[in-house]
Amino acid sequence: MDRGRADVLPREHGCGLPPGLFLAPILCLLMLSGCHKATPTIAVIPRTCGTMLWEPEHTGVEREAWGRNISIYWNAPMREDDIQGQIDILSREVGRGVQGVIISPDATLPLRAPIYSVLEGGIPVVVLGTDLDLPAGKKLAYVLNDETAGGRLCARRVGAVLKGRGNVAILGISNQLTSTAERARSLEQTLAQEFPQIHVVFRSLALPTVSQEQQVTEKLLAKGPKVDAILALTQSSTRGAYYALIEFDRIPATHLIGFDQDLLVPIHTGGIDSVIMQNTYRMGREAMNLMEQERHGGAAKTYVVVEPKLVTRENIDSDAVRKMLDLSWFNQ
Repeated sequence: MDRGRADVLPREHGCGLPPGLFLAPILCLLMLSGCHKATPTIAVIPRTCGTMLWEPEHTGVEREAWGRNISIYWNAPMREDDIQGQIDILSREVGRGVQGVIISPDATLPLRAPIYSVLEGGIPVVVLGTDLDLPAGKKLAYVLNDETAGGRLCARRVGAVLKGRGNVAILGISNQLTSTAERARSLEQTLAQEFPQIHVVFRSLALPTVSQEQQVTEKLLAKGPKVDAILALTQSSTRGAYYALIEFDRIPATHLIGFDQDLLVPIHTGGIDSVIMQNTYRMGREAMNLMEQERHGGAAKTYVVVEPKLVTRENIDSDAVRKMLDLSWFNQ
């Protein structure tokens, strides 16, 4: 019996298969025998699910919920551009009576009002991944990736790879998330200050799908200025750029440095030089700890900032990286 709680199973879990009908008699027996006890439910809503970026968050929150008599409801839109889908999940779970919300907004402005309404209803919220410019307080806390550090890591990596000289393209500059905007700002600022002979000759805004990002990169490689490296600031732009480089047979001539650990295997082969990885596992643990504090009087901290990590061929198989990619949330 999983923790003695039937409600650990998802009600409408967008990230997996619905529980089979054969579970119904078991659940009934549990309730009749008194094994099933009402437990507080925390809704955890990442930007999407089924990716190496967000699934470690699931592990983190579950590890912290273990032993605290807390049920985790985990669900997300199937695409990161489905902003209304994320708002619908949030509204539905608040209507069902969850005792707290941990959410990674798909966009800054559209999620601000819905989350403010949740706070107005007295439900504690931890926002993970981007600052909504809502003031933190007794019922609102933030767990953020250090985007300034991530931008510096990217700039210094390309500086080392190109030996301080060359032309680069920056893909995936988001106008939807303040976090990714800060990532881009830090990257360009560090390049200008520390590597003045590395020039940004091409920039593109973030697009929602891998295929769109691939098309942008293909046009760059076919008709744009020659670049020595591509710096891709999102999951989609990293994967799209990688596919385009394969199609144009530009690996390893054009170096690719990506973000957000959706695509790691090509690091082994040199198809991708490196990836700046968010530690969403730790972010999930920190968010769950803050949520517990909010539910019991208020969090001691209202902002927690977690350092990202540069993953290269040299350290991809290290214990530190493996821990950040832990997906065994069900195996306590």
